[in-house]
Amino acid sequence: MEPIIEVRNLTMGFGARILLQDASFTVRRGEVFAILGGSGCGKSTLMRVLMGLVRPLAGSITIAGDALDPDDAASYGRILARMGVMYQGGALLSSLTLAENILLPLTEGAGLPEDLAWDLARLKLAHVGLCGFEHFLPEEISGGMRKRAAIARALALDPDILFLDEPSAGLDPITSAELDALITRLNQSLGTTVVLVSHELPSILTVAHRAIVLHKDSQSIVAQGDPRMLRDHPPHPFVGHFFHRTPLEDAS
Repeated sequence: MEPIIEVRNLTMGFGARILLQDASFTVRRGEVFAILGGSGCGKSTLMRVLMGLVRPLAGSITIAGDALDPDDAASYGRILARMGVMYQGGALLSSLTLAENILLPLTEGAGLPEDLAWDLARLKLAHVGLCGFEHFLPEEISGGMRKRAAIARALALDPDILFLDEPSAGLDPITSAELDALITRLNQSLGTTVVLVSHELPSILTVAHRAIVLHKDSQSIVAQGDPRMLRDHPPHPFVGHFFHRTPLEDAS
């Protein structure tokens, strides 16, 4: 599969605090790609860098052939049109119904007429199993349903790349498994490339085709590949500890 995201010699951090240095990897079109690592290693920051929300200190990022440069309004606009984002916790607007949350990018972003936008909002909710919940407020549904609604909003403009930040966090095992099945179905049926940040091992091993593992101490990517292979044949001590949930005393 051809790459849709190419990262070359990336260094990121905040001032003198470096989180990742001289890192290179690609995300292939149509795959589910996981960003893994321990707390504080920069997983969510890396996702924000890939979206252009945080500027890297060095290196280059290419999205579907366009260099990621927020200062180039035309190019960055094309890139943003390719992206949908589900933030950690969903970040739905609490005063709006589920359908109204999805209407915002359709009417404000794409400028669609309201009747067409309503039809598309209902369709997106149906895609994630929320048909009939159009007029519910976020507080009136469960946590798992809010996650689904947030994914529906992220899919509003039919993005090529769907970014998911901790999609299974805070969910019970059954709801988490249902969300995993939804991510897999959307990836397979729509062909959407999915980039997700997660530390939920069952979800990672179920949905991800490939993964990178960030290591806080070395400020580097210490493994890349199929997460099942990384679990069974860890190329770095930290990777073995991560996948087998063992203490870090002798990890380096």
